[in-house]
Amino acid sequence: MLSKSDLQSYLQCRRKLWLERHRPELAAPDDPSSRRREADGNLVGEIARQQLGARIIWPPALDNQIDAAEGARSQLADSPDLSAVEAPMFHAGLYARADALVRRPGGYVLRETKASSFPLKPDKVRPNAPKPHHLDDIAIQAWVMRESGLPMVGAELNLLDSRWRYPGGGDYSGLFRQYDVADKIADRCAAVPAWLQAAEGVVAGAIPDAQTGKHCADPHDCTFKAYCLSLDPPAEDHPVELLPDTAGKALAKRLREANGYTSILQPAPDELVGAQAPLFQRIQSAHRSGQAVLLPAAATIMDGLPYPRYFFDFEGIDLAVPRWVGVRPYEQIPFQWSCHIERALGVFDHAEFLDLSGEDPSVPCIERMRAVIDPDDGGPILVYFANYERGRLEEIAERHPAYAALVQKYVARLVDLLPIVRDNFYHPAMRGSFSIKKVLPVVAPDLNYAELEGVQEGTGAQIAYLEAAFDSKVTDARRAEIDQQLRSYCRQDTWAMVEIAHFLAAGNRPERPAGM
Repeated sequence: MLSKSDLQSYLQCRRKLWLERHRPELAAPDDPSSRRREADGNLVGEIARQQLGARIIWPPALDNQIDAAEGARSQLADSPDLSAVEAPMFHAGLYARADALVRRPGGYVLRETKASSFPLKPDKVRPNAPKPHHLDDIAIQAWVMRESGLPMVGAELNLLDSRWRYPGGGDYSGLFRQYDVADKIADRCAAVPAWLQAAEGVVAGAIPDAQTGKHCADPHDCTFKAYCLSLDPPAEDHPVELLPDTAGKALAKRLREANGYTSILQPAPDELVGAQAPLFQRIQSAHRSGQAVLLPAAATIMDGLPYPRYFFDFEGIDLAVPRWVGVRPYEQIPFQWSCHIERALGVFDHAEFLDLSGEDPSVPCIERMRAVIDPDDGGPILVYFANYERGRLEEIAERHPAYAALVQKYVARLVDLLPIVRDNFYHPAMRGSFSIKKVLPVVAPDLNYAELEGVQEGTGAQIAYLEAAFDSKVTDARRAEIDQQLRSYCRQDTWAMVEIAHFLAAGNRPERPAGM
């Protein structure tokens, strides 16, 4: 017997399905991102079920899945006027559970709830289109449903409405919008028998040949990637795919297909073309020499910044189901920030904010900023990837107009270190990336996030926040422990920016004051 999840694994990677069935112990432990995604999905599913009302059928889960499906059919037949949730279905060796079978005249609408926002904005490939793997998901269910004899009169995705704002009072009546996909899944439904036959062949056979690639993270990160990497042939030390961004990846593809280049060392410098040619050529030069490249323009930029300098970083939480009035699904709400203040060269203060109360932290956040960052002193507010901090500030102003003028003063003073690094520096160990987690080890290798206790990256910070702010079972001692871990992590982020700024200025490493 195979399940819907098995078929989805097969569609992502044949080897993934085989490993899940035969060698599950090779999977990496759940990472913070997968735990967060699971928690979001569980809560979204709970709200979706509540919106169907109290008079619903909820068939019991049984160890024998065929018996569970038969029992569900009997319950549906006995109560033909009721909708059902988590309804087990089975046909021809394939098992699936329907999030909801919504009763309509003549049958049921198959409704699949996803903790994803409604696709209101066109993307680069599919304007206003649902995600392909979501269509695969509901197509598999639709095939099992129809073939098992349940009358289906429609199919829809139940997605979060990203324009809706929580009005408070536990009213989530506007949280979802339904996306009719009945006409979009016909071809996929017809393909399900072939998928099923092929997947059965994979499970029955030897481990499939495969090689790691984009599919290892599309549509979900594969927990077997580390194992599969160990089976890959030796990798090129300097692959041409180190060229960054969309333009770099496109150029790498052209160079590989047209010229057979596999290494970034192979093209002549004048073959690295396009608007980002200087960046591509700097990356190539660093990999050829094995040495970092730091352009003198970086020091000129940094020396031109006045004091005081505010090195600033937000940590935010994006709740799938908002808890605070006026907040949209997945809107990032800052619950923490750290700020290292350089009053004069090498002279530092530190200030921070952290709210673990579970209340909306937005107003306390901006009030604390006003107390720490003088709105009128003109000092630059240095961040790494300014779009994030700018977005959070502008969203606070939108939800709380009384702070709009203050926010605009701060936004106007943001200085993004990321493009300064990108335009002037590269080290081969960065492997084509300019994220702060790649830059810091070559600038200040002793600042190791892996040595931090508990919280070591952004998703881990979100999970820690959720536990401290909303877990009714958390003890005072555990909350205090999380408080300390979050403060240490965020302080490291802003001190990392201090280190990078001083490096760009070609100066000595700053001395970190105790406790900062």
